[in-house]
Amino acid sequence: MDNAADTEKKKDAFAGVRKKLIAMRENLIRESKAEIGNILLKDDKYNGVSDDGDIADIACRDSVQAAQYSRHLARLRAIDEALLRIDEGRYGTCEDCEEKISLGRLNAVPFALRCVDCQEQHERESSESEG
Repeated sequence: MDNAADTEKKKDAFAGVRKKLIAMRENLIRESKAEIGNILLKDDKYNGVSDDGDIADIACRDSVQAAQYSRHLARLRAIDEALLRIDEGRYGTCEDCEEKISLGRLNAVPFALRCVDCQEQHERESSESEG
């Protein structure tokens, strides 16, 4: 089988995953827009604020929303990368060991880059370099 036909076969095999990823992407975009709107609505947030504690509370909520937005952005990038891997016929293959990622893992984390073993190793190495 030639490479183009193999790529098309893989794309067809993951058509359901593609739909799931696109739905996840749309939900994240919708949530992100709402979070950005909440952060930017400063006029209403500070009306009736009576002391520094209220201001600190609002700032804390803004910080939490900004962190959530940042996580959404990272997940959106991961979803876009997964969609690209489907298009290129690379989806479902571990980026580290190049073995197939289990279907259970792909169902749980459809944008996974690595198999469970390689992901655990990656996380160990990341935590060691941070600490």
